[in-house]
Amino acid sequence: MTHPPPRFPSNGELGRRVAWGKGGFVAGLYRLLRLPGFVCVALLVVLPGATWAAYVTDTFEITLRSGPTNGHKIVAMLRSGQAVQVLEKNEAGWALVRVLDGPGKDKEGWVITRYLMERVPWEKQAAQLRQENAAIKSSLTDSDSQWLRYQTREKELTETLEKTSRELEALKKEYQALREGSADYLKLKEELDKTQAALAETQALAKRLTQENESLRFSQHVKWFVAGALVLLCGWLIGLAMGRQRRKKATGLHFS
Repeated sequence: MTHPPPRFPSNGELGRRVAWGKGGFVAGLYRLLRLPGFVCVALLVVLPGATWAAYVTDTFEITLRSGPTNGHKIVAMLRSGQAVQVLEKNEAGWALVRVLDGPGKDKEGWVITRYLMERVPWEKQAAQLRQENAAIKSSLTDSDSQWLRYQTREKELTETLEKTSRELEALKKEYQALREGSADYLKLKEELDKTQAALAETQALAKRLTQENESLRFSQHVKWFVAGALVLLCGWLIGLAMGRQRRKKATGLHFS
């Protein structure tokens, strides 16, 4: 019995079987994608060309040795940024130093010269800049607070100035009204002064006339009194003369 040769599926048919067959590739991939964390791992695996930013470390250690070769004993490990005092250099690229701070302080030893620098390390500069930045921020905060106080004070002074300006304007209007009314007041005062002066003169004249009238009245009384006295005196003298005349006549008649 002759068996038919095996039939291999074409590429398109194979793709359809994988994609849409029962329990095919798509269904399995869908189940994998639903697993937590699979997406991130898959991206790292599937995307080998992915890039990210990185930096060369700026913190490292160098050896402080008892002599100017790598074969000498390590005295201490010095961190980047530590301060040292250079005591000696040689042509082989080594320097004898004394450690001024940090690990191995006050120890002396040899280090490779190219690891030394004269400028202040960036880390210390950054720390100093951070301190200065903090001081500037604090100063800015104080300046902001002071500015707010000045702004509040300026607002208060502005309100006071506006109030004073309104009061001054009201006083100006009152002064103008008084000034306009002062003309009539001065005129009335002048007339009043004249009237009072005339009244004073009239009163003085009336007083003088009264005094003169009293003097005249007194003089008239004196005149009448003197006239009466003279009349009485004349009558008395006449009576006296007539009495004497009568006595003389009587005497003459008696002697005859």
